[in-house]
Parts: sequence; structure tokens; C-alpha cells
Amino acid sequence: MDARKEKYRRVRGAILKLLAYEHPRPVDSKVIHLLLDDLKYSITEEECQSHICYLSEKGLVHRELRKCRGIRLEMVTISPTGLDVLDGFIADIGVDTRL
Repeated sequence: MDARKEKYRRVRGAILKLLAYEHPRPVDSKVIHLLLDDLKYSITEEECQSHICYLSEKGLVHRELRKCRGIRLEMVTISPTGLDVLDGFIADIGVDTRL
């Protein structure tokens, strides 16, 4: 498998692990991006959004847009299916949960 695809799988696994740690509370997508940077997964904000969108389309996370006084937040929560992937009950080829 090529290195870029493997990085994508690991980033997605890291996002799920970060969200599982905060479960059942949602996490701001910008905070997810900063935490990934702390883990040395240096990606752009657009790439982070792409990974969150991928996980959402697979049903592994839920996204909620909040807007208050002109401030827009995207809150992300891990789904039960996402927890199952982390626990190894379900496999997803696009996510590597081994950190």
C-alpha cells in the first residue's frame, strides 16, 4: 500500500480515537485539527475536513453545525459504529486504529 494512503488510514483512526476519548461529548473540528498536529499528523485544515467528511459518510461519526453570533462551529461525535470499529468488532478498510 502506498505511504499516502496509509497515512490517511492512520489519520482517520487517530480522529476516531480522539473522539472516543471525549465520548459522548462532541469535539470542535478545529480542535481535532490541532490535536492531530500535536500527534505529528501535520495536515491542512482542508485535509482534516476531508477525513471528517469521509468518516461521516461511512457513518463512523456524526457532524453538527452550530452557529451563534456569526461564529460557525462544526461539532463532531463518534457514532456507535465508530466505537465498534475502534473495538475491532467491525473492520473498515479506510481506517487504521493501530496507533
